[in-house]
Amino acid sequence: LIEYEFRVINLGKPLKNLGTATLNIQWPKEISNGKWLLYLMKVESKGLEQIVCEPHNEINYLKLKESHNSRKKRELPEKQIDDSRKFSLFPERKYQTLNCSVNVRCVNIRCPLRGLDSKASLVLRSRLWNSTFLEEYSKLNYLDILLRASIDVTAAAQNIKLPHAGTQVRVTVFPSKTVAQYSGVAWWIILLAVLAGILMLALLVFLLWKCGFFKRSRYDDSIPRYHAVRIRKEEREIKDEKHMDNLEKKQWITKWNENESYS
Repeated sequence: LIEYEFRVINLGKPLKNLGTATLNIQWPKEISNGKWLLYLMKVESKGLEQIVCEPHNEINYLKLKESHNSRKKRELPEKQIDDSRKFSLFPERKYQTLNCSVNVRCVNIRCPLRGLDSKASLVLRSRLWNSTFLEEYSKLNYLDILLRASIDVTAAAQNIKLPHAGTQVRVTVFPSKTVAQYSGVAWWIILLAVLAGILMLALLVFLLWKCGFFKRSRYDDSIPRYHAVRIRKEEREIKDEKHMDNLEKKQWITKWNENESYS
């Protein structure tokens, strides 16, 4: 969590009967594409009556549970930042400034300071939306988020004025580099994978062809062939006669009658 604490000190008379002071905060809610930037969780006050900021639906819009791990961010003098950049021996670091008037959508939070006596403080607890920084600003070294606040007084008397009633708060955020951003597979990696797959398939087909895997066995080769020859009747009778002549006469009788006698 990030806590913003605004301290209001009244060096004059109390404003209980003279008028009402209101703290106006330009809250950096989201970036230009609609992603959350600073999520306002809760508004608390010290030294004031029960405070109700408007619009009320901008406070914990998603009904998230509050975490007790908080860090207070304090504004650094701008001269100190400029001097460090001027005398730095390292290469220039990449950074970006998020401003309500340029690249951030802000919401005007109005908090009436009822019962303001001599001093009071207003604490705004917010959550830094980490996914936005990882997705959008992971290539930057740091970012500066600017928040503006001012006080105006509504009173019947015209002699009540607040000179220099505005301030600006700068919060520096260092995006984490531990989580790698997934931006998809490059097109040339997909192309190389497709070409490698086609090459492997062609090599496999070539090896199977060399081994004779694609040669089909013919049906005629598996069946023995028989050649039929037509023989004429005359040639067949001549061959039968020659065959009968070649047969030797048997020395015994295969037929006999009872009337026949043998000596």
